Amino acid sequence: MWTLFWYRHFGGCTKEEPYEKIYIEAPKKEAEVIFFNRFCHNPNRVTCTCCGEDYSIDESETLEEACEYHRKNYWNELGQKKELSVEEYMNLPNVLVISANEIKSEERIGKLPEHGWVWV
Repeated sequence: MWTLFWYRHFGGCTKEEPYEKIYIEAPKKEAEVIFFNRFCHNPNRVTCTCCGEDYSIDESETLEEACEYHRKNYWNELGQKKELSVEEYMNLPNVLVISANEIKSEERIGKLPEHGWVWV
């Protein structure tokens, strides 16, 4: 399983500069803990109440499926739409891919604390 964390910034800077999209090879619940242990904040955090959660989080069976939308709808700096291969996409400067063999066992353990605005 692969989990995509797509940062939903609207013209501002990213939380994990320069990454707008972070892919972690783990099921969603485990990937959220790994994300927290790597970046020290809950990916479900709400920084701004008008925008909702900082990240859109989606789970897919394969990396190819997880990045398909973004690979097929890539717009280059000249404003031209281009379809990228998985390898081309993974090498973009704003994409981070964390495969299972790069995840330390202690990063898979923990509990997500509440961060930011919390709806009760």
